[in-house]
Amino acid sequence: MTWWKELFYGFNTTVDPEPQPTATEIFVAKIEALGYKYDNGNAWYERTWSTDSEPKEKIREVFQQLVNGKWNKLMIGYGDQVFFEESVDE
Repeated sequence: MTWWKELFYGFNTTVDPEPQPTATEIFVAKIEALGYKYDNGNAWYERTWSTDSEPKEKIREVFQQLVNGKWNKLMIGYGDQVFFEESVDE
């Protein structure tokens, strides 16, 4: 490459690198692939499990993002009571 080509190499290019997804975007894509749907009213991702036997039971499995950016996993059932809660690493 000649010196004048080296001088202007890369000048006035408009190609931007592809933006990389954030850790939160990667985590959300992973849980959506597992069947979780966003619930606007509660501001969390959830999926519902139910039993085929009597008495019929429904359990909500929830991922909730906290103010500090971390995630909690909750299991809610038996009259809308939280019976399991743990902090989740992305």
